[in-house]
Amino acid sequence: MNLQELTSNKNSGSSDLISFREQELKLFKQQGLLLDPEDYKFTNLPKFFEALPQTEVALPESEISSKSDITTFLFLDGVLQDFPKIEGVTISPVSEKFEEVKELLVTKTPVNHLHHALLDHGLYLEVQKNFKVTGPIRIQHIITKNAIKAPTLIIKMKANSEMSLLEEFSGAYSSYAELSESYIHLAAGAKLEHLQLNHGQDESLHHGSTWSKVQKDASYTNFIFHLKGKLSRRNLDIKLLEPGSHGESFNLFLISEKEHSDINTVINHEAPDTTSNQIAKGILGGESKGIFTGKIYIHPKSQRVASGQINRNLLLSPKAQVHSQPQLEIFADDVKCSHGSTTGQLSPEEIFYFESRGLPAEKARTLLAHGFGLEIVLKIKDYKLRAYLEKTVLEALKTKFKLGGTP
Repeated sequence: MNLQELTSNKNSGSSDLISFREQELKLFKQQGLLLDPEDYKFTNLPKFFEALPQTEVALPESEISSKSDITTFLFLDGVLQDFPKIEGVTISPVSEKFEEVKELLVTKTPVNHLHHALLDHGLYLEVQKNFKVTGPIRIQHIITKNAIKAPTLIIKMKANSEMSLLEEFSGAYSSYAELSESYIHLAAGAKLEHLQLNHGQDESLHHGSTWSKVQKDASYTNFIFHLKGKLSRRNLDIKLLEPGSHGESFNLFLISEKEHSDINTVINHEAPDTTSNQIAKGILGGESKGIFTGKIYIHPKSQRVASGQINRNLLLSPKAQVHSQPQLEIFADDVKCSHGSTTGQLSPEEIFYFESRGLPAEKARTLLAHGFGLEIVLKIKDYKLRAYLEKTVLEALKTKFKLGGTP
């Protein structure tokens, strides 16, 4: 895919937005995709871009579907198709709010510059004070052609507001690239459950970054699901800024063949009396490669912090690779922190246990893998989103690893 085609980006939006895009494109062309070798140690992003096929191979029309009983904003090839109204929520295209949100955008890396050079359509949501949004919201991105798109989401949760939301990225085309960015701001006492699901196509590339800022007594819970795609990379940064703020990160990747999943998270405890929890899991088959890098950073003077982190990986193929890097950086002395990582295959002892009670080995294998993966899904509090992700994850287990049937 020729990144120089970015020069054909539409001159739409305000003069400020057009100028911003032009400046970001200039910076990107100057730097290229020169990334921090430590942050991208196992993921050669330029190589993945170069390997994207040029041939046009559209998938069946049946692949394009937004039918759901969940309130949905549908972006088709980057353009918003459906614009439902939601009580208690102010909704605007990012392009219309650009002057207000410009200062929120991160402009540190070449990937940021590339995203901003393409910045056009996106969604800005603001939930009013003391309001609980009824039912979950889904923001669905579907790409139907060979293209590079830059989905953008900005959420502002006012004091004591609540919401559950799913960002879903998929495609009806064999190859495309997405560079998504999400910016989350939670005022005091606000609660947000935020799911990010990537199930693209065989040659698709998805790079996503999420930044969240959590104020006093607010709670932010993030879920990352990588279920299909040649490359899925997600950066997550959670900043716990005031006492009582809480952050959670739950991750699951299911990869096979030569798929590549890379999840990089940082939870920053920037204030005392903050808490966090993280569970990351992966199931790997074929010649796939999975990477988990999770850092918990406890700043000086951030006393009485409680934080836990665990990474578990299940290998279903001898050729699959996992790179697990859980990290703790602690600069305070009154803290309770733990972390750990395990990687292995299905236990022969556990399979034998089921066989000794009359269950065939293949069924035992299915039950164990389902239980391993669904632990993350069962953390979802909203029942509609939990049911949707359970169905989606079970289907992925069936198609990718031949683990069918009801767990």
